[in-house]
Amino acid sequence: MSRKKIFYVGQLGVGTTSLDRLNAIKNNGFEADGLNVLMYQPKNRLLRSLMWRFQPSYLLTTLNQAILNAAISGKYNCAWIDKGVWIFPETIEKLRQHCGFVLHFTPDPQLLFHRSKHFIQSIPIFDCLVTTKSFEVDLYHRLHAKEVILSQQSYCPRRYSNLASDSKYHAQIGFIGHYEKHYANTAQVLTDFPGLKIWGNGWSREGKFTLRNSKLTSFVQGSGVWGEQYPVALKSFDIGLGFLSKIIPEQHTTRSFEIPAAGTFLLAERTVEHLKFFDEGLEAEFFDSPEELRNKADYYLKNIDARKKIALAGLNRCIKSGYDTDNVIKNILNKILI
Repeated sequence: MSRKKIFYVGQLGVGTTSLDRLNAIKNNGFEADGLNVLMYQPKNRLLRSLMWRFQPSYLLTTLNQAILNAAISGKYNCAWIDKGVWIFPETIEKLRQHCGFVLHFTPDPQLLFHRSKHFIQSIPIFDCLVTTKSFEVDLYHRLHAKEVILSQQSYCPRRYSNLASDSKYHAQIGFIGHYEKHYANTAQVLTDFPGLKIWGNGWSREGKFTLRNSKLTSFVQGSGVWGEQYPVALKSFDIGLGFLSKIIPEQHTTRSFEIPAAGTFLLAERTVEHLKFFDEGLEAEFFDSPEELRNKADYYLKNIDARKKIALAGLNRCIKSGYDTDNVIKNILNKILI
């Protein structure tokens, strides 16, 4: 029996990948209603911080009741929970009773990093769990998941089409992402390039990091680029950096697709998954060390035609291989709902 009406629960803010996935479900011919969990955050800043960091049950009761009320009011035959760190196990159980099938999707390392006791306890209840983290698949099975699907990150085909660059974001070498020690140590080799620019949480000029690492201070532009401006910023880079976290054994991220999808040259860390997605030297470039990063950045800033050729090939690979969210979500739906 086909499951055609989906109840979608996620962080549905403008420019979020969660909203991209809801729209992708609809674009694949499914009827779907969304509930935005962000609407149930406390207004008090301290309480909101507690909700994100520790998921205390007393701050989550209203949200969980709202989810159940919405599920009961609609005639759904599938519930899709996107990054369900705030949802109680008993809520998942009741959703299964009302909807018949409950799926969980996360683009995050939700077992090794973005942990939630509510989610961990819910794993055996979900009918299917979808992760983009290959290093967590075995962990899901050990926690008694019924079915685990390994997917991939993706880019939104609507937000990344017909992009125009903006001079205020122009950078010879650009990176948008939160601060990590590994990113900073690697980026040090690029401080000889005056066109290096960095945006992201934790990089601020007033922060402890830049006080200890003054070479990078002048390259930090702000705390982040969000929403609809994010693809525009990526489009405005000559070279987009694809750093990977070392807090977890990251193999690829959304940036891995968003940068080439914006028509920008991707220079990323070399991994098995990156090499699977793009042909090195033809559709993207990769590095294993800071020295290789610097050498390749220098070469492709000087060789504009070669850089533009690879950037165009990377964009075409994204399109040809279906790395957009619509296709990625279609593959998931085809496995579980058709």
